Amino acid sequence: MKRKIALLLFFVFIVFLTVSCSTKKDVVATVNGENITNAEYKKAFDQVKAQIESSPQYTKDIWDQDYQGKKFLDVVKENVLDSLIAQKLLVQEALKNNITVTDKEIADEYQKEKEVNKDITKEDVKNYLLINKLFDEYTKDVKVTEEELKKYYEDNKEQFEVVKASHILVADEKTAEDIYNRLMKGEDFATLAKEYSIDTATKDQGGDLGEFPHGVMVSEFDQVVFSLKKGEISKPVKTDYGYHIIKSEGVAIKPFNEVKDAIESYLLNDKKNQVIKEKYDALEKAAKIQKFPQNIKVTVG
Repeated sequence: MKRKIALLLFFVFIVFLTVSCSTKKDVVATVNGENITNAEYKKAFDQVKAQIESSPQYTKDIWDQDYQGKKFLDVVKENVLDSLIAQKLLVQEALKNNITVTDKEIADEYQKEKEVNKDITKEDVKNYLLINKLFDEYTKDVKVTEEELKKYYEDNKEQFEVVKASHILVADEKTAEDIYNRLMKGEDFATLAKEYSIDTATKDQGGDLGEFPHGVMVSEFDQVVFSLKKGEISKPVKTDYGYHIIKSEGVAIKPFNEVKDAIESYLLNDKKNQVIKEKYDALEKAAKIQKFPQNIKVTVG
């Protein structure tokens, strides 16, 4: 009888050991004792992979290219794993702080997200809402003072520069030079724009581009238009679109009251992100995290 019991216990131990090893191979990380499985990882990786492959710059060899001293595929794999670990850790912290979400909140958000991500699950949405509520709790006391708003405005006035300008766009350099020479002799800019410009969106308005800030136009255009004095006409400027002759109607700086709300939004988000990072860094430092990258099974190409 004892021999039978011993054999039975040995058999149970072997089965348990086999199951444990099998389960371990399917785990890519543990966070405070909770597993992240290869199935969870593959789902997240495939979503990132789809985004990368949808880029106009995508080529199949990108996965083997060097990125910051590592193979691009390895960088993506590491980032996906770190993101899943962060999500697991933040959800744990939300639950630890008795943060909850209702079935209605999950259902409402699920309907919205389903329109843009057909693979999303209600569990995904629940985790997303829990983390958002945790972040709200972290940052509920974050504020921006009037003094901070004014200081940012004074220190970064170039960001609030706008220029009003017109242009004549042509396909070749010779035509551009001819038009520029005619303008230098006193011919009317708007008239020549209507006659020669190939920019169909502006030519009927005499080339008028309206008012715009830094960064809206391509860099070659942007650098020239903001350097011109009011009424000054540039020599032909080459871009991917052709050759531009630009006339400035003047550069101005938007007044503080017009940009105050945008500055506040930027500074508030920046402060909140800093608080969240500090909180997360502390969570990560205190957590027991194990990674098993050798268990990751994904394919590309």
